Amino acid sequence: MSEAVVIGAGLGGLLSGVILSRAGYHVTVLEKGAKPGGCLQTFTREGLRFNTGFHSVAGLEKGGPLERIFRPLGLMDLPWERVEETDEIVLDGVSHRLPELSYPIGNALRLSSPEATEEEYVHVMDPYREGSWRLPAGDWIVDRLAGQIRGEIRTRCAVTAIEPGRVRCEDGRSYEGTIISDIHPRLTFGMFQGHVRPSYLHRLQVLEDGPGIFTVYCQLQPETLPYRPWDTTYDGNLMIHYGNPDGKGYARSADLLTFCKGPIPDRNALAESLIQRIPGLAPAVMNYWTSTPDTWERYTGTPGGTAFGIRKKDASCFVHPRTPVPGLFLTGQNCGLHGVLGVSETALLTCREILGETTLNQILQS
Repeated sequence: MSEAVVIGAGLGGLLSGVILSRAGYHVTVLEKGAKPGGCLQTFTREGLRFNTGFHSVAGLEKGGPLERIFRPLGLMDLPWERVEETDEIVLDGVSHRLPELSYPIGNALRLSSPEATEEEYVHVMDPYREGSWRLPAGDWIVDRLAGQIRGEIRTRCAVTAIEPGRVRCEDGRSYEGTIISDIHPRLTFGMFQGHVRPSYLHRLQVLEDGPGIFTVYCQLQPETLPYRPWDTTYDGNLMIHYGNPDGKGYARSADLLTFCKGPIPDRNALAESLIQRIPGLAPAVMNYWTSTPDTWERYTGTPGGTAFGIRKKDASCFVHPRTPVPGLFLTGQNCGLHGVLGVSETALLTCREILGETTLNQILQS
């Protein structure tokens, strides 16, 4: 039986692990955190569930780019909710037109990197023309994929060294096989012990990372703000995502997300200023928690807490899944585009390099 070692249990690592499992590999996934999932993880505060990086996806319509990947991997029978943007909301069984509410909504644009090129923006955002879908918790995707891994997922298992065909961990254990790294390429080769041509390493060093994200996770007063399943962007750089519907049409929580770089000198001051920018939100907020780019750097290991990985200013910024080291491959948003769709497509490219196109197509068509 062939062996594969996946470094990092984010979406790209888990998808690659499932596909290789279906190809007959025994897969060991090594995750330094307490649980798998990367940006798909959720956490709970005051009985409310918050998604860390997962809010909505596009491309799940019949024959859509994401549906073609998710269906054969058993992810389409999760309780996806198709988002229908409308000017009416039902509260306590009564329909209200949004202009009659005490606060206006923003525009319907979704947040994308402020530094995104037109090509990247169109690729990431254009699928939303066909609609968007929500899932209450990104963890549900993680659980479904983890259950299909033929091998094991080891958490709290930090990788300290990578050698040709071998990975060494902090606890002294080592694993052999084909290696797939779902962590940042610079971190990957920072741990590599072996020869790599200097031009390749130099290229990784000069590639620029995108900005991080500052998030405010808000607990809302009961029955104060209507729940809306779609995300709304204000001024092009502040997104609000409503969550935890109460069954009467109201939201029990809201996430505010904005791009930023560098350290945050006063996270509470920034949080308060963002809350004030959303009309009608401040009086509804009972409590809030925050995460900064520093939080994301500790949480995902990405340099500077970059949310979307390496900036894709043009085709020269893409990092190919196949590396100069035989048996060492890359996957995840640093290779291709970001988001659930971008990472899923990149996982296919990674597995195609390992398995070949014929075998990969057989798995996806089975």
